[in-house]
Amino acid sequence: MTTTIGTGDLATWAAVGVAIIAMLIAAAQSRGANLANLENRDLARQNAELLKQQHVLEQRTWTESHFDAVREWAQDVCFAISEAAHVREGLRAPVLSKLSALIDIGRWYFPNQWSDKYGIDKEPAYRGIRQPVLDCLVAAYDHLSDGTPTAELKDELEDCRRHFVSQIQLVIDPRRREKQIARILEDWAQAERLRALPVRDGQGGVGESKQKANRP
Repeated sequence: MTTTIGTGDLATWAAVGVAIIAMLIAAAQSRGANLANLENRDLARQNAELLKQQHVLEQRTWTESHFDAVREWAQDVCFAISEAAHVREGLRAPVLSKLSALIDIGRWYFPNQWSDKYGIDKEPAYRGIRQPVLDCLVAAYDHLSDGTPTAELKDELEDCRRHFVSQIQLVIDPRRREKQIARILEDWAQAERLRALPVRDGQGGVGESKQKANRP
């Protein structure tokens, strides 16, 4: 008995074959899209972490810049007090001028506290209570300006200098900052590792930013 396949049967099988092929293509495309979505989510997470690290580093950079300025001011204070301790009679005026300027500059870094409660009739920078780190410098100025005999002046100013060094060390805290520097270096290294990661596009290929980086 001979079995014949009609034109309708061939069309049906062809349609089934086309449907199967379409399903396979759709499944492959869906799998590729899912992989691309996973890669994009991972890339978004990495970019978010990179932005976070960059923000932290920018804050720390600003903080380092601020404390560098404080350190330079503190060095000038130490030199000025040391100079005052060895000044000759009749030559105090230039050193007093220097100390006065350093006191006012110090107010930029150590503004008075409780300015809304004390000295409200004064200029804004001079309202409130002076911080201890500036008290040392003001005491040095007072000792030099009130006519303290030279024989006694050196000991008084030495006490002022030692107290100032102790106060400024509490502010700068070099021991803690050594640990911060080590942490900053590690953060920079991590940021560089994140920047080195390839950027993927929606089809799982290397993205535009990576391609531009590889262009000569």
